[in-house]
Amino acid sequence: MKELLQNLVIKLNENVEFHGNSEKFTTKFEIKGKNVEEIIERFSRKIIDYYYKKKAIFEKIEIEIIPGKKWKLKCSLSGKIYENVNIKIKEIRIEKFEETIEGWKLVFLME
Repeated sequence: MKELLQNLVIKLNENVEFHGNSEKFTTKFEIKGKNVEEIIERFSRKIIDYYYKKKAIFEKIEIEIIPGKKWKLKCSLSGKIYENVNIKIKEIRIEKFEETIEGWKLVFLME
């Protein structure tokens, strides 16, 4: 699951062009949801918000997922904030999310 979310951030980063001066950036946050799909959707929205509001690109991600009645995702991110970014996505939607024999499978649409 952690690898799946790391790959999601990599794919999101590929849709952001950045240039200009940069400075280091780190953040930590926690997301709660009723199930794993909801925390993934909230997580992806939070990442996109960081692109728009902070102009941040993420280089390192640490994730802890805690299942339960209310699922939790604890995240620590580090990367860089750039002067100029061109963001090619506004929203991400999960189209398919399932657990298979090989592991978790996530299909998402970027708009």
